[in-house]
Amino acid sequence: IVVFTKFLRVPKGNHSYITTDVLLALDGTDKPEELLYVITSPPQYGQIEYVSYPGIPITSFSQMDVARRIVCYVHKAKAVVSEDTFR
Repeated sequence: IVVFTKFLRVPKGNHSYITTDVLLALDGTDKPEELLYVITSPPQYGQIEYVSYPGIPITSFSQMDVARRIVCYVHKAKAVVSEDTFR
């Protein structure tokens, strides 16, 4: 499995979609719905959630969810934060 990541810039109080430009995993098969991301360490200043369920943090999502643009990072900190990560 090969995973490509890039930085995602999210203004304070806003959200941004996690897209294949930002997060892409490839395993040599054409089954992105079977590539599952499991969040073991959530972001400190925001949360990952499905666009259709705002306010509810998620702990996993698939590469197909990313391709469909239904996963986003929501910036929840009251202050401007230079960086946030999740694993």
